[in-house]
Amino acid sequence: MGRPIHADGRLTRKAILDAALDLFADKGYFGTSLREIAQAVGVRESGFYNYFESKEALFIALLETAREYRTEQWAAFLAEPITDARSTLERLSTRVLDFFREPQQQRLFLIFMSDGMRLARQGHIDLVERMTSGTAPFQDLMRRLIADGSLRPRDPELLAMEFMGPLVLWRQWHAINPTGRLVTNRRAFVRNHVDQFLKGATAFPARRGRSGSIPADNISYFATVNIKERAR
Repeated sequence: MGRPIHADGRLTRKAILDAALDLFADKGYFGTSLREIAQAVGVRESGFYNYFESKEALFIALLETAREYRTEQWAAFLAEPITDARSTLERLSTRVLDFFREPQQQRLFLIFMSDGMRLARQGHIDLVERMTSGTAPFQDLMRRLIADGSLRPRDPELLAMEFMGPLVLWRQWHAINPTGRLVTNRRAFVRNHVDQFLKGATAFPARRGRSGSIPADNISYFATVNIKERAR
């Protein structure tokens, strides 16, 4: 990717961020040099420092840009009125999966899959903060669903983590096997995910069998899938 003609500083800075994202995803953070990033943009390595003081500073800027975009994406959705818990959660799940499928998000995820632990050990990122902050925008939604009686009173932070967990797992499946059945049939995945979440978090107690055990239709969807896969 060459440097845009007559590009101002903001465009060059964005070009550097885009090139770094591509190279980090392809070669890893530790396998990419500043020289390679500068060459991809069409600037001298010395000129790189006019925009970022180091590769770490560039990486942090990349994360901040991604965080701002993510915040904008969820703010508009979560501000919408809730008319029905199930439809709201299905629309949200669909939007989250579509978000995970965006090329930029796929590249970021590849970086964390390949270099995440090493980046955390060396102090470049706070993995715990990154993992927990991802559920923060959804905690208010859980509070609203508790307030209107759709969910029984529970810790909104824990509910948000329980809701997001299967979606994050889907993201891993998508990165590893994008043609897999659970990945390609997103509509069924969303429907079953929300159904099982509501069965576990609904304001009404789960129906139990004569023996006191929870019936088969309340078993986790994911456990059911695993059982079916093993039987094949």
